[in-house]
Amino acid sequence: MKEQTPPVQCPCGSGRLFTECCRPVIENHERASSPEELMRSRYTAFTLGNNRYLMESWAEETRPREINADEGAIQWLGLTVESCEGGEDDSKEGTVTFTARFLSGRHLCSLHERSRFIRKKGLWFYLDGETRSTTEKPGRNSPCPCGSGKKYKRCCCQADCSPGTDVCSLPAP
Repeated sequence: MKEQTPPVQCPCGSGRLFTECCRPVIENHERASSPEELMRSRYTAFTLGNNRYLMESWAEETRPREINADEGAIQWLGLTVESCEGGEDDSKEGTVTFTARFLSGRHLCSLHERSRFIRKKGLWFYLDGETRSTTEKPGRNSPCPCGSGKKYKRCCCQADCSPGTDVCSLPAP
């Protein structure tokens, strides 16, 4: 996966600047002070294509040999953190439940995950997660998933719609 240019606003949805939010954690894994911080930084690393950090922050016992991500196949749209458990000063485990939205090919998808994190030698690591995902195709009058605020038919659909048809699909990201 090719690394992307860092954004000004942090992709993790915290509302903070990237340079003050996930960037310091991505640059120095030791700065992740909680499972939520680590999860947010990992989401941001996915949006930036930073496989090095994703592997580094993954627990050794469950880490894959490599991350198979098709360059450009996924366009990340947003993250919603729903709950966090554990992760206090003396805890060794924590969980974060979240939903990440993304475009994959021509479909709007949501990944809902309850991620488990462990602390080893003072550092938090992603261990594993229980996931479920949903896929849908936006309707012509739905808000465009690209976040423009326009209706789908007036935004991304225009590039793919044939005149006189009701069939729309998202352009490949």
